[in-house]
Amino acid sequence: MGKKVYGALYLISKIAEKKLDVYEEYPILYKKMFFKYGNKKVMTYIMIKKTKLVPPTTRYLNIIKQGYKDCKLNIKSLNDSLSQLKHIPSR
Repeated sequence: MGKKVYGALYLISKIAEKKLDVYEEYPILYKKMFFKYGNKKVMTYIMIKKTKLVPPTTRYLNIIKQGYKDCKLNIKSLNDSLSQLKHIPSR
């Protein structure tokens, strides 16, 4: 408890959502959760079955870092999270 998760909200089309569904392996690996933020309906993906904690691949980590830059999020929070994974062997 007491942890923060930083992120960004995007307005996407139904076509983009269908492409994200494929990328996120919906509904096999992830399910969708809908909630209200202000007066907007928001959707996010939630992992159905928790898997073993492993560091992200270099490719995926670069995508995450670019997202932090694009959305002007504080990269320190990402680096703090990654430092907790140092003891976990890479894939």
